[in-house]
Amino acid sequence: MIILLSLLTLHSSVSGDFPYTWRCNTTASACTRQLKVDDESFTPPSKCKLECVSTAKEDKGAPSATRVLWPRPKEVSGNSGQASAVNMRDLSYNGNTQNNVGASELDDLVEDLKLKYSHSDADVELNFSFDVENGTLIDFTDTADESYELTISTDEEGNVNAKVKAASYFGAHHGVETLSQLALSDTVDNRTYIVNSIKIVDSPYYSWRGLSLDTSRNYISTPVIKKILDGLAAAKMNTLHWHLSDSHSFPFVSKTVPKMSEYGAYLPDKTYTPETVKDIVTYAKKRGIRIVPELDAPAHAGYGWQWGKAAGKGDLVVCVGKEPWTDYCLEPPCGQMNVANEELYPVLKDIYQDLKDSFPSEWLHMGGDEVNFDCWKSETSIIDFMESKGWSSDVGGFMKLWDYYQQRAYEQLKEVTSEDKPKAILWSSRMTTGEEILLLNKENYVIQFWGSTEDDTEGHVTQLKNMLEKGYKVIMSNHNELYLDCGFGAWVGAGPNNWCSPFKSWHQVYMSDTREWIKEQEVDITEAKAKELILGGETAMWTEQTSDSDILYKVFPRTWAYAERLWSNPAKGKAGEVGSWEEAEERLSHFASLMKSRGVPSNTMKPEYCLQNDGSVFYQKVKVVP
Repeated sequence: MIILLSLLTLHSSVSGDFPYTWRCNTTASACTRQLKVDDESFTPPSKCKLECVSTAKEDKGAPSATRVLWPRPKEVSGNSGQASAVNMRDLSYNGNTQNNVGASELDDLVEDLKLKYSHSDADVELNFSFDVENGTLIDFTDTADESYELTISTDEEGNVNAKVKAASYFGAHHGVETLSQLALSDTVDNRTYIVNSIKIVDSPYYSWRGLSLDTSRNYISTPVIKKILDGLAAAKMNTLHWHLSDSHSFPFVSKTVPKMSEYGAYLPDKTYTPETVKDIVTYAKKRGIRIVPELDAPAHAGYGWQWGKAAGKGDLVVCVGKEPWTDYCLEPPCGQMNVANEELYPVLKDIYQDLKDSFPSEWLHMGGDEVNFDCWKSETSIIDFMESKGWSSDVGGFMKLWDYYQQRAYEQLKEVTSEDKPKAILWSSRMTTGEEILLLNKENYVIQFWGSTEDDTEGHVTQLKNMLEKGYKVIMSNHNELYLDCGFGAWVGAGPNNWCSPFKSWHQVYMSDTREWIKEQEVDITEAKAKELILGGETAMWTEQTSDSDILYKVFPRTWAYAERLWSNPAKGKAGEVGSWEEAEERLSHFASLMKSRGVPSNTMKPEYCLQNDGSVFYQKVKVVP
């Protein structure tokens, strides 16, 4: 407590001794740090950023608030270009003016908002209220209304009044998050400033906005997963796709089949128990995030499944740890389901039941990529099974075997959900190419596309065009822009770099615009149809070379960059204009700094000098000195 008080005293006194102040260049709409002149009063950077309004651009009087908001909102109007000092910890909360439905959940949002701030000196009072049709915290569904309106005004006494209007808890959550970005604390003068007049009308472009998180290659702890969820929620992402299992490990504790984690976890304490999962799911739900579990299959299945033979069920998987691994899988350790073993399917059904009980999501990700036919071909029992079906042991026969598995697996899911068409997701694969994709009923599956959108050497561009033109719904995770594990040293195989190098910068991620790609590739669908079929996207964090120690720095700020693409999807602009990475950089850098102050660190984007001097470091060719 003594240390805290000392720091607060230091902050409150620094502004008097500090030789700099921040001034707004209205022509450039930029705040820069400059030396004080004579007895000039101190203006902190946060207040300057909130008040600095352009007078030179075509959008004269453009709201300065857009410079501090991430993602960029849909509509902003009525900004006064003025900010008032308030005490966010002591705001006056007037509840929900529409009704009391979900009152306690909305109360919690306000309490969480207060905790983002320290007590600070205030000039005026902040009054806050909701106008929410139904504030009940329910499980996130595809039909969730995430739109909101945020209105901030100043009354005759100079007090600030803020109201969030929304149809649902999720819209209310987003509105509160936007409000928190318009109230900036300043460590120099120990004050919090809020824009005192503005109206924001906002809603997402895409309904599916997320991150795919692998916790099988390396175990990621619960506290770190929660930090990731905090980061996703702040940028209005709504989905964490949890890649729970792979050939390396099976850390999910199944109540029905406990041997899965007993045989599959790296260590007994590196598991996700039902209690742990419930805690994480609840934490995500309060932040407007659904968690979609993935049980990868029929490939990427190894450790965790080996108990079958000793239990009298035969081999549930084959090729586990088999060498040379290059003959049987794409990365070690190998492992693939023994889809010819009838005992596999009841086990699969039990695990699906546990996943349904643990995750309230409408969706299950069924994996489905990188099936290795040579693995199956090396197993006599599988070849015998294929012969009994009259299938040849060539590509065509193995495609029939794979299709047999997929249909059987989907039947198990139908029984678990008691639905005729449960919602399932599959990775793009050989099964989603050409006419073979017709094996998959487009009413049953959404395809998560991981191929390249710029290189058709392996037919990925053609594959995506084909899927869309045949009417399949798609979630984008194209590796050439959205894989966050690329660009590091190779951990397996020859060569200095990993398979998907080079590194995907936040600039590339931000400019990953599927709408523009469809136009450039002349995909034969209408703009309206494209909006219907492209549900959204996910960045993908595979963890072969990632763990607790560095994952936040790899996920952020790049996933934040994609968050604006998915929420706002601004039309591509010229350098420095809305829709360009050049325009986005200053706002993203500011947002990353804000998130760091709130306990979610990220990879540093540029020197602090640039943060303190808006627009001073721009994108000019660097003169190379010999």
